[in-house]
Amino acid sequence: MSTAAATAFEIMELIARAAAYLRENGVIKPRLNAELLLAHTTGRTRAELYAYPEKPIPSPCKDGFIAAVRRRAAHEPLQYITGAKGFRYLELEVDGRALIPRPETEMLVERAVQILRAAQGHPLVVDMGTGSGCIALSLVGECPAAVVYATDISADALALARGNARRLALDGLVSFHLGDLCDALEKELAGRIDLIVCNPPYVRESDFPSLPLEVREHEPYISLVAGPEGTEVHRRLMEQAPSWLAPSGCLLMEGGEDQVDGLARTANKLGYGAVEVHPDLNGRPRILEMHRHQA
Repeated sequence: MSTAAATAFEIMELIARAAAYLRENGVIKPRLNAELLLAHTTGRTRAELYAYPEKPIPSPCKDGFIAAVRRRAAHEPLQYITGAKGFRYLELEVDGRALIPRPETEMLVERAVQILRAAQGHPLVVDMGTGSGCIALSLVGECPAAVVYATDISADALALARGNARRLALDGLVSFHLGDLCDALEKELAGRIDLIVCNPPYVRESDFPSLPLEVREHEPYISLVAGPEGTEVHRRLMEQAPSWLAPSGCLLMEGGEDQVDGLARTANKLGYGAVEVHPDLNGRPRILEMHRHQA
């Protein structure tokens, strides 16, 4: 067997053995995970692994791959191992300091972008509970006229978001603030904010033990669980927001599919103007849009 053939066989064997090991440990899509981990540890793309299988894999890369596979077999999220997650047009660094961005949140951003692009001048927007910075950084990149603030109760999460802003050359375009919901904002912003966007924690305490291992054991509890009802953070922000929103301002929030309709009824009781529920890609209620009453 030629050296090239032996190397190609080695690459396929590494992927096959890793996939089998991951499958035995209950990892979903084990071969895809194995391919992505090998691509990550070698610095190649999946396509390159198959297109150039004769290219040798250095021993340090093999060692890194084996360590990464063991971490994945222990149900550490793939994104935390590779340290990256694509979100809309961005490639974000992610780790255990913040929640891994979900596809549902991309839809939240899509609606926010529509609102901001229809606004006049330089709309003021706040990403409440920014985490990795996925919402704020998407908005500042896609809506350059917007003035963007981002808050989080976690100093670690804010550090991650600031780091993502630097890596994406967006630092200086988002104003980051530490604090709990609207308490993080400068008093001068009261009554001036055009849009508040928030993907709050919305898991019920009783549902936490049934979450997948990847989520339950590795993602931050504070970013997942809101309380006994799962809507505690939503309701607090819905109560706080009117005094911070401009007369035509809007509050846009993500929620659980079994929560959003009830929250819409609460918004009507709180005196919000137009209240609208938007579905996710599966047609389930996911995004709640609430406009402050006109002054």
